[in-house]
Amino acid sequence: MKRSFSIILMAALLASPGSVLAQDIPQAASALGLSDIQIREKSRAEYGQRIHGTLPGGARVEVDIDGKGVIEDIEARGNDLFPIADIRSLVPAAVVESASWPADAQLEKIEFESDGRVEIEGRLADGREFEAEFAADGRLLDFDSDS
Repeated sequence: MKRSFSIILMAALLASPGSVLAQDIPQAASALGLSDIQIREKSRAEYGQRIHGTLPGGARVEVDIDGKGVIEDIEARGNDLFPIADIRSLVPAAVVESASWPADAQLEKIEFESDGRVEIEGRLADGREFEAEFAADGRLLDFDSDS
């Protein structure tokens, strides 16, 4: 009896929405350490996937993956913001090492462009909203914030 209950419980857990096996997570997204993961295909398989999950810091995010398995963007869901530290491993070293990189900011969104540019939106440590764009070599291309 115990064995059949265990098998039924395991089958139910594997079939339940939100249960994702490690091999189902695209490699690019596995570095984020997401939990509570749900993967959805975009309208056409060649367009990629959308992954909903929770970052280690607790923020719920949506990760857009293109058809080649590359992260296009990460966006906070609801009113959440996520610390840059939660996604730092995905940002090119030249950008992170830039004197203009707001290492203590909370992000609403980060976009990774095919030419290596990185665009971010969120709040600075002092609470001001901002948008910034960095070239692949770390140069600050644009920075706008609330005064």
